[in-house]
Amino acid sequence: MKMMKMKMKIQESVASSRATSTTCFRGPRAQFVGSACATRLFRPSSSRGADCRRHQNGVFVLAVSTPSEEGVGSGTGKSSSSLSSLESLPMKSVISVEGEVHPDEAEGVQASVFAVFDQAKQLQFVGFSKHLRNSLRTILGRQSDLAYYYKHVDLPEVNQEKMMGIRDAWFKENSGMPLGNTSAKVQFWQQPLVAGGVSEKGKQVAASQMLETIMKRLTQRGLREEFLVNEDLLKEGKVDFLPAKELTEEEKRLKKEMRQKVLEATRTCSTVVDGNQEEFLLFFQSVFEANGGAMVDVSVTKDDVATDHRVIIGEDYLQALAMPVKDIVERTVSFLLSKKVSRKTEGILNSNEFPINYFALSTVEQFFGDFAVAFEDEDCLPGEDKFWRFNRIHTYGWNAHDEYKK
Repeated sequence: MKMMKMKMKIQESVASSRATSTTCFRGPRAQFVGSACATRLFRPSSSRGADCRRHQNGVFVLAVSTPSEEGVGSGTGKSSSSLSSLESLPMKSVISVEGEVHPDEAEGVQASVFAVFDQAKQLQFVGFSKHLRNSLRTILGRQSDLAYYYKHVDLPEVNQEKMMGIRDAWFKENSGMPLGNTSAKVQFWQQPLVAGGVSEKGKQVAASQMLETIMKRLTQRGLREEFLVNEDLLKEGKVDFLPAKELTEEEKRLKKEMRQKVLEATRTCSTVVDGNQEEFLLFFQSVFEANGGAMVDVSVTKDDVATDHRVIIGEDYLQALAMPVKDIVERTVSFLLSKKVSRKTEGILNSNEFPINYFALSTVEQFFGDFAVAFEDEDCLPGEDKFWRFNRIHTYGWNAHDEYKK
């Protein structure tokens, strides 16, 4: 009977050790540390003494922790889920208006729990970090198609129990762990990208091509911050980016001043597309006013995609509209977005394509007969008396004959 009880106890111990997984949070400050790690599990030997603990073989496997049933207390008498539910946290863009990755870095923060969302604002990954900015930079480089927004909770100390409690509460709130935390996908978030290739040269070529594709995609999204690739990994056919350099106090002060100027030059606007109200950001890079009108360089960010445009406003439009230049640009961009005009045009344009990169208000009025609606008063635009509007209203030639129609 004693032998049977001992055997059952050992089996329970083995089963318990198999079900246990931990989260590694060691590493340099600039290193991204996620929510999966190598965990020691005990497996009975297939040979003699399979049930004897002295003959169990230890192996290391990559284990992804599964959410627990209850949240971990935060020390205030409330569960972590009630204090920092995912729904209650503000959604922030990974790439800021000024084209950088820079989460608010409060004093005394030693650790963070963060959640990453895609362009549709669907949860994709939850991770831990000792340096949130570098973690977001790393993830942006590895998963640029899935890393658009983030939410985070900062902690004054590295408390694994509390951090895992927050993460588990978010999993539960999400009705399960997101795809990026599953064992099938977690490697793409926590490991450098592998470009492929067989030979050493082939791996390097593939990695260089992958790097070029990633940087082009990030530039199109409005990234202006310097991303330096890890050259050593690139030689191995892998792509990953180095942590951002630590700034001096003076550099931090200058950065803060620059960001404040950018925020002052940025507007949060809205437009209506297919009956739905959608937000976009306008960053006025420069506004040049002269006797002949105004020239405005503006960056438009919508759906986390940034594009640059130059808008020319003639003197006649300034006089007729009698409103600030920035207001005119805002209404014009809102109107074009409501018309679903493509914001990126390259190469030679067809006659029916709107030149969105560089245009004048008179061009907008020629393309769209209802442009005046954007300014409420349909009689205030001066363009109607200044240009001919050529619209095809009849079909001519052999196309007009029914016998040639199929």
